[in-house]
Amino acid sequence: MRFNKVKFKDFIKFNPKRSLTRGEVSKKIAMENIEPYTKNISKYEIAEYNGGTKFKNEDTLVARITPSLENGKTAFVNILNDGEVAFGSTEFIVLTNIENVTTKEFIYYFSTTEYFRKPAISSMTGTSGRQRVQTDALYDLEYKLPDIKTQNFITNILSSLDDKIELNNKINNNLEELAQTLYKHWFVDFEFPNEEGLPYKSSGGEMVDSELGMIPKGWKIEFLGSSRLTKLMKSGILRFDGSKKYIATADVSDTSITSFSTKITFDERPSRANMQPKINSVWFAKMKDSRKLIRVSENSSYLLSKCIFSTGFAGIETINSLNYIWTYLISTDFDETKNNLCNGTTMQAINNDNIKRIRILSPNIHVLKMYEDLVQPLFDLVESNSIQNDKLAKTRDELLPKLMSGEIEVPIEE
Repeated sequence: MRFNKVKFKDFIKFNPKRSLTRGEVSKKIAMENIEPYTKNISKYEIAEYNGGTKFKNEDTLVARITPSLENGKTAFVNILNDGEVAFGSTEFIVLTNIENVTTKEFIYYFSTTEYFRKPAISSMTGTSGRQRVQTDALYDLEYKLPDIKTQNFITNILSSLDDKIELNNKINNNLEELAQTLYKHWFVDFEFPNEEGLPYKSSGGEMVDSELGMIPKGWKIEFLGSSRLTKLMKSGILRFDGSKKYIATADVSDTSITSFSTKITFDERPSRANMQPKINSVWFAKMKDSRKLIRVSENSSYLLSKCIFSTGFAGIETINSLNYIWTYLISTDFDETKNNLCNGTTMQAINNDNIKRIRILSPNIHVLKMYEDLVQPLFDLVESNSIQNDKLAKTRDELLPKLMSGEIEVPIEE
């Protein structure tokens, strides 16, 4: 395995020229579409180009502003058509390879190492909270670069792990969509099976009026913060010895925890590190337009024993209704309800009083248990895939510096 000391500017092309005409409609990738420590991009919008960085497939996007860079916002563009140019935030640095010197995927993985991240973060200047990377400060830094064959071997190993993570994420999304389809059929359309196994509403099941419209007879309307199914959790944690991992809202993307990097002790922790995970609880970010959710079941041993959550999350303890309440929280209906109840001048968020105002449908015990039992295998598989993803990401993150430094020799045939 051959390594040669090379300046960054001699193996990375910074902000390569890409053509896009002002007013042209194309895909737009905003900073919020980049998930921390996640290679692939899953979200974008279609918009007119009126400025911003431009990039094409197999370019790497690196956040250049604090705290996005520190939070691991780096991605590999792979959602465009052949020849398509997209655009995005002006706060991206766009990187690509130099032909015959580096490969495109190697540049992505290199940008996630401390060889790149540490000097990039150190170069930041500007006012507090709006500091930006000084790209030209990176040009003449040096790195012992492996040859192309070695680069390909390294990226094949790392991408195989990322590909498996991505596949598990897609499976989980499909499973959650299936659970939501069942939820809608049973608790919005009210076509859960009646005593004869027939769809309740269309088979003439009795309906009564309520604050949320017509509902099956015997069901109730209650409140998310306090009901026979739920209880809003208070802040405060139990004293613990040693260290735990602090999960901030920035460490969560949709329904996945993307980082466990912040260690805390009981006596040395941010003031926001003050929410205690509990069995059969569900959590959502309070901030408006922030879709970040955590599900804690009896199988979530690591979260229960090793983690503390931020007060930026609201916690709901569930009572024989974990899957039912969780499926509601991951629905767009809940997103809209939460956002409509957010307040504040600069950073809008929902407070505990407004959480207590959110109405929920409380089904009868028999129907609720049928739903819980029906979807439990789906969420068991989601949880199993998520645990596997944590292990895959840990393996990738442990291999990355060792492969990039040459500490682990790779078998390359001459």
